[in-house]
Amino acid sequence: MSSTSIAYVNTARTLASVSQQRATGELTLANGEHRWRLYFFQGRLVYATGTLHRVRRWNRAIQRYCPAFHAAQAPPGEPWEYQLLSQSVAQQQVKVSQAEGIIKTSLEEVLFSWVSNPALSTNWSAVQRFSFKDNLALSLLLSAAEVEEVLERAQQLWKHWKTLELESLSPYKSPILKQHLQTDAAIAASPLANLSSFLTGRYTLWDIACHAQRPVTTVTRFLLPWVQRGAIALEEIADLPNPLKLPPPVKPVAAQPVRPTIACIDDSSTVTQALASILEPAGYKVLKILDPLTGIATLTTSKPDLILMDLVMPNVNGYDLCSFLRKTPIFQNTPIIILTSQNGIIDRTRARLSGASDFLTKPPDPQALLNLVRNYLKAMMSGTPTVNCQCWEDEEVEG
Repeated sequence: MSSTSIAYVNTARTLASVSQQRATGELTLANGEHRWRLYFFQGRLVYATGTLHRVRRWNRAIQRYCPAFHAAQAPPGEPWEYQLLSQSVAQQQVKVSQAEGIIKTSLEEVLFSWVSNPALSTNWSAVQRFSFKDNLALSLLLSAAEVEEVLERAQQLWKHWKTLELESLSPYKSPILKQHLQTDAAIAASPLANLSSFLTGRYTLWDIACHAQRPVTTVTRFLLPWVQRGAIALEEIADLPNPLKLPPPVKPVAAQPVRPTIACIDDSSTVTQALASILEPAGYKVLKILDPLTGIATLTTSKPDLILMDLVMPNVNGYDLCSFLRKTPIFQNTPIIILTSQNGIIDRTRARLSGASDFLTKPPDPQALLNLVRNYLKAMMSGTPTVNCQCWEDEEVEG
């Protein structure tokens, strides 16, 4: 029997034993300085977490199942993630289905670490953290069948990871594009350019997979050739600050809402006015630019939060203008959305290679335009770049 099969069987047996004995306590898995903990009550799983990137794991689960949720400080007690979920469900800030998704996502990542590392030592500690009085909290606990289902997913993910020969890599590491290659023309013209904002040492492979909404195997396999060439380094990075130690947010007194500025570059005043009629009622300030050449000074002064740009204009085309703006430091990270009636695959590909963030057919559907603008502005405000995933092909997790 392979080491992978042994680890899976031992994990399944341990979890089944806890369930059958209706045990209450903590199962600790240790590997050097890192520890993972699975909390149980009456044989049902409460939560699974670990010291390695604990806050990042929580943030990924929140982003996946309830991205609009903003948590205050969690109540005291461990695991604080579960305490916060239980409190949020009670206050109807989070749905039960969302809370269960968060619990299962964290469990899957912890079990992936377990089945991929047969050398992990295990220790059981009988600790009473819940009682039958905690009716709401107990309604979120996972049954043995649910835990087994998550374990099977973690095992399949690890088998696929091995099949792709990624065993020497850790999804907890951060890919970093070598500094001397960040302006390299070959990199800029490759699919890697769409991911360059994430190759800065701030995101792990798990983080990037979450933002891209792709399996971590897909993301890692896509980056592997660049790692093997030495263009990308994989390095350890620290966890994010623990939200339990952060002071509660302070609301500014009588603060005036900031209206994001959106520049609309099109030689047709009819088009810019039509865009303004969609954006201004939604609370945006619209900067209309009919002549892109003379309007560059206006762009530099106004520093818009997002740019909508036509492709076909007198004197300059949108591809060249987009490429020029991307070479200007203040616009390197500004979302640029191409609006044009030229909707062919060649046009889209050329737009991406010119540095465009996205592409909409003209005339755009008002709701589609507003949704796209909101998504990019939200990502900019949070400091999180958006991922253009069209360069990747989805991969099924193989059995």
